[in-house]
Amino acid sequence: MSRKGKVFWIALMSCILPALVQAKVMLVVSSDDPYYTEIASGFKKSFGQPVEEYNLLGLEDESRKLGKTLAGSPSGPELLVAVGNLSAKMAKEYCAGCQVLYAAASNASERKLAGANVYGIAAQPSASKIIDNIKLVFPNAQKVGLIFQPSFTGKDVAQLQAAAAKANLKLIAEPITQMKDIPNTLTKLIPQIDLYLMLDDPGVVSDDTFPFIFLNCFQKKIPIFATSQEILKKCGIAGYGYSPAQLGSELGKYAADIMAQKAGGKERVVSAKLFLNKKIAGMYNYNFPEQAASQGTAIQ
Repeated sequence: MSRKGKVFWIALMSCILPALVQAKVMLVVSSDDPYYTEIASGFKKSFGQPVEEYNLLGLEDESRKLGKTLAGSPSGPELLVAVGNLSAKMAKEYCAGCQVLYAAASNASERKLAGANVYGIAAQPSASKIIDNIKLVFPNAQKVGLIFQPSFTGKDVAQLQAAAAKANLKLIAEPITQMKDIPNTLTKLIPQIDLYLMLDDPGVVSDDTFPFIFLNCFQKKIPIFATSQEILKKCGIAGYGYSPAQLGSELGKYAADIMAQKAGGKERVVSAKLFLNKKIAGMYNYNFPEQAASQGTAIQ
């Protein structure tokens, strides 16, 4: 979206914000990133009921503006659906009284977005399924490495370590406390592994860090397996994760259950898919095993 278009959108939403908080269901999308907008589209199609939609355009100012409007309203939405990290952050900071349903929010654990009225779809797929698909695509892999921030993905890493042990796969997980630790940690990790597992961890993965990780792994011919389709498209040979359309559909079903008071559990782990990036595989001169090629979905 152009700067002029963003200015127009912000001005328009400023005028209609008071009406938004009267809606039964409000959909808040973190930005106009295609991944988020496709989730939103899938949600609306699956949910099948009227919703009011607000796009934060990736701007903290828009997040605060909407958050303060919701916090100051005597009658907020019955359900606030947050797509992405910025909208999840806004929900945590300003919407303590709202029912919240989040997705594509890898910061939910770090933000402690939890409570009796908070629901969500887990950012990471099933740990055992991730390990199963690693072995399917890379049957000769023996030592898998990853870097993580415990405040974001500590629980996920613990589950992965347990699943890897059952599969006779060694998982070397290196914790960091800040992104500036990545270069030294990666230098230490790479000689010990034959595969890098890139989690959707906002404490590790950013527009600056994932190219650095990819280039260092590529130079040493260490392939990358991702748990996010968005990351996979940029640097992974293969990955096990959600497609945005699928995630939107599951989000719509979950919202319908909540509104009908049929929601069971607080955070759902939904089925994911194996994706194969043939372009990156070609850069590594890697040929997918026949079974992986037949079960996986190729992406561009």
